[in-house]
Amino acid sequence: MKRAIFLGVIGLSLLFTPIAHAQTPPNENKGLLITPLREQVNLNAGMSRTLILTVANRTNDPLNIQLFDKQFSVANYTYDYKFHIPQPDLVTIGKPQVQLKPGESQKIPYTIAVPKNASPGGQYYTLFASATLANESTTIQAASLLYVTVNGDLRKTTELQSASIQRIAFGNKISYKLAAKNTGNVHYFVYVSGELSGPSAKPAEPPTTHLLMPNTVRNLDGAISSPVLPGFYQATYGYKTDSGQETLRTSYVFYIPPWSIAFLLLLVLAVWHLVSHRKKHQKKPAPPATDES
Repeated sequence: MKRAIFLGVIGLSLLFTPIAHAQTPPNENKGLLITPLREQVNLNAGMSRTLILTVANRTNDPLNIQLFDKQFSVANYTYDYKFHIPQPDLVTIGKPQVQLKPGESQKIPYTIAVPKNASPGGQYYTLFASATLANESTTIQAASLLYVTVNGDLRKTTELQSASIQRIAFGNKISYKLAAKNTGNVHYFVYVSGELSGPSAKPAEPPTTHLLMPNTVRNLDGAISSPVLPGFYQATYGYKTDSGQETLRTSYVFYIPPWSIAFLLLLVLAVWHLVSHRKKHQKKPAPPATDES
């Protein structure tokens, strides 16, 4: 069976951007839609909350839609998704199956119930809506991310595993690499940035935002705008968490713009030509002596 998956949420760009209640996708989107794309819930142990998920059929066929949830985590460094059976499953979907006509939508309640003995920290779920198009034998899916934080002793701690930067740079950007670990028990965002100090250094660019999941390591790549003039510069680069913890590294960078290499070559050629010209004139033979006898 062909399997074409339309993930309304599951995309790295959604996971790694700040959490906010997502808006309903525009009507021109086709397929199986689900909103909100993300939801963040904070609950005390022993508490519960009921929320609403909206599923819409934007195909030309009636759909028999299955709804279910899975926990998700991410792989170290690459942050590839991993889905698994919820343990424990805090989510109960009110209608595990719905039938929708073309253009029809329905609100689906679901309940999050946190056990009394739940440990503080983050638990992460994906709510899936799945259907098969009868005429095409194709399965389509949409999904919504659910971030559940159990209140209590929440730790947003970090540890820098490694850091490196280009020591000699030629182009418009000076790249650097970081590997940061979330050593806490809840997700948070980090803001990655870098800048140079020295003559003709350009202003720092806006930081890039990345999500760090609990007990995972993530590669964080960045780049600093190259200065105008060649020379040695001090680079400061790193990240700051959304709770204000800052991790920075400094290193010296030697910048050689392409135009300076061309200028140096022209200068060498000019000096060589000048020296060769002088040597040629200095080596002219003296005129022969005349015999006066």
